[in-house]
Amino acid sequence: MTELGESMMAARIARIGKPRVLKYERCPMPIPAPDEALVRIHATSANPGDLLFRDGRFIIRKPLPHILGNDLAGEIAGLGEDVSGWEPGDRVAACFEGLGRERDGSYAEYCAVPADHLVKMPDSLDFQVAVAAGASFANAWTALVGNGKIKKADRAVIQGAASPLGIAAVQIASAKGSQVIAISGSESAAQLREIGANIVLDDAGSDLVRQVKVATGELGATLVLHSSDTDGLAQSIDMLDYKGRLVLAAPAKVRDSRINLMDVYLKNLSILGSYDSLRTRDFESILLDFAKDKYQPAIDETLPLSKARVAHEKMEKNPGFGKIVLVPDSVLEAAKKPASWIPID
Repeated sequence: MTELGESMMAARIARIGKPRVLKYERCPMPIPAPDEALVRIHATSANPGDLLFRDGRFIIRKPLPHILGNDLAGEIAGLGEDVSGWEPGDRVAACFEGLGRERDGSYAEYCAVPADHLVKMPDSLDFQVAVAAGASFANAWTALVGNGKIKKADRAVIQGAASPLGIAAVQIASAKGSQVIAISGSESAAQLREIGANIVLDDAGSDLVRQVKVATGELGATLVLHSSDTDGLAQSIDMLDYKGRLVLAAPAKVRDSRINLMDVYLKNLSILGSYDSLRTRDFESILLDFAKDKYQPAIDETLPLSKARVAHEKMEKNPGFGKIVLVPDSVLEAAKKPASWIPID
């Protein structure tokens, strides 16, 4: 059990601002409350939501300094009183709305997590793959399955398809049997087709609404997932068929958007928000599907946790295809082979 006074390394912020406010420093190790488990983190990831909290677009609901991070995978290091069903050493993952916002998150060597938010990891699943699912699959599943009620007959348009959330959404929509039309930069077209997109439209192309109509046999989309932080809602609405659904899976940088309410009225459209925690049983099912290779992890880069600032800078300036995974430096150091190590065939 963790004792008062023990410490750990974490990347945390003492004020709101640009990536430079992220400081990799020593801080107190959390002590699990009676309903919590202490998790030794083997992997976490940098998510777009972390950037929103860091620069003040979303409110952090606790005093600073604060540790960001919305998902984690690791091993139970200790248990609070009254916690049953778990043992030290159990391999677990967690991802829920309050992690990294209402409480310290996973940019650390250790994190205290409510035991009822933990999910058992399949034995064959790698820690880094688990966080490659993490927040992106949790948010995409909530948007498409929980709120969008996606089904096999849907003609689904995924805006911002090369983002971590978009990549997850393409795979989920494809697995549900929907026609998947991905909108993204042309440099990601081949990768999006590999993970399930039927059609990829270049987001820099002209008249995307017309292209969607052509791709759907002039019918239009039955569901549009808006996972970009740009506005573009009017365009997404124009893509929809009668009784179509527009699901907002990412906050826009602007608070106000001009849309044609007459189209919403005459076409009987639904506009749905999507901000919620994924149910643990759904997250467990997603991780099992990853272990069975039903879904593919998209990891752009793996960095030591001490480089969290670099991860944020890259996400803001030049995001790649997939997530940036962060691994505590101590875990990377422990995994190094000794200089005298010789492979045995």
